[in-house]
Amino acid sequence: MVLDSRRPFHGDVHAHPDSWSHVTVQCPRGLLPLPEKTVQHLVAVPISGHRGMGAVFGRWLADIGARATEFTAADILILASVTVDLLASVIARCLEAEAALSPEARRTALRARISAFVEERLADPAMTPQMIADAHHISLRHLQQMFAEDDTSPAAWIRHRRLERCRLDLTNPHLHAHPVQAIAARWGFTDPAHFSRLFRATYAIPPRDYRNLTLEVCAHRQQPCAE
Repeated sequence: MVLDSRRPFHGDVHAHPDSWSHVTVQCPRGLLPLPEKTVQHLVAVPISGHRGMGAVFGRWLADIGARATEFTAADILILASVTVDLLASVIARCLEAEAALSPEARRTALRARISAFVEERLADPAMTPQMIADAHHISLRHLQQMFAEDDTSPAAWIRHRRLERCRLDLTNPHLHAHPVQAIAARWGFTDPAHFSRLFRATYAIPPRDYRNLTLEVCAHRQQPCAE
């Protein structure tokens, strides 16, 4: 929900025990790249956090909160810029006013939608860069250019995200009974030998050895290593 701090309001927050109840983000009105009269149409109007750009923005805020201790002062400007652009995109999408967004804000919103799309489909081995481009009504070339700005490619980024999911699962003691190839298949790797080569090239250790080493360290420290 968007609120205007210049206006008085009353709200009740119903928190769930042992979980997040809400996240409040404050930003100067002048930072939002939308006309004030456009924003005012959405003040105090509920926005779904379970679908569309509302869900993307919600996950972004939750992730920032969960990783707050990992950031440095140098990260603040970048995080603030992306947060404001995503907030503006949520507002514009709700008002069907995306044309009012700056090109940079639209680009940030598109990249966030693509990221969410990929994360939800990492287990699908049939997912391809062309599928991603088609789903977002852009050309494959446009998609490749977006990722080239981060010195990567769509295929390489998908592969990296899948490997990271596999790596995290291999450190999870609750999944110790699952064979390595089952974990690989769970995240879209259909060829065990190919997965093993990729994992070793990325992390400098075979996946089975990585799992064993991590579990040994956990047992030695007698503390959980996965959430």
